[in-house]
Amino acid sequence: MMNPPEFCFPPRPKTVLPQNTTSVVITDASVIINLCHTGHILLLGRITKFEFVVTDEVIAEVTEPDQQRSLSEALIACALRRESISSPEELTTFAELTQILGTGEAACLAVAEHRKWLVACDEKRVFLREARKRLGADRILNTAGLYVHWIRAGVLSVGEADAAKGILESHRFKLAFDSFGDVI
Repeated sequence: MMNPPEFCFPPRPKTVLPQNTTSVVITDASVIINLCHTGHILLLGRITKFEFVVTDEVIAEVTEPDQQRSLSEALIACALRRESISSPEELTTFAELTQILGTGEAACLAVAEHRKWLVACDEKRVFLREARKRLGADRILNTAGLYVHWIRAGVLSVGEADAAKGILESHRFKLAFDSFGDVI
């Protein structure tokens, strides 16, 4: 049996949550940009289990005009909600994290840590190590994990997700499996 690919599936709670329970996911620019490439950013609004949030710092990192338009459309459509660092504790953690991370990643991690939210990010190495230390592995999502969730929820087919995988790979975002059908 092959080892599972290294990516984060949507977390499965240890206890059964009521149907109306929603987890907040703060989303980094890496995920936003990937979903802009595939044209699936509005699908964030179709996952009723999660509410997606983006910080001012992440919005500032999205600099390509087409991606800025897609992000604006997602905010207007309420697929994402804009949020700011607001507490002194978040600001202190943000300042600490900007010593080792970019501003968008630092903002996401600081807010997620203090508000007990999940984080969606495709960065590896330092970010992933820091996120696991501060949040735990069960509070980290990434682009591939979102596609797995959409497939399981019936929002996308495996074929549609595989087509998105091809688009992502044309933008140098490689996934460590041949098809989403292999990981579902």
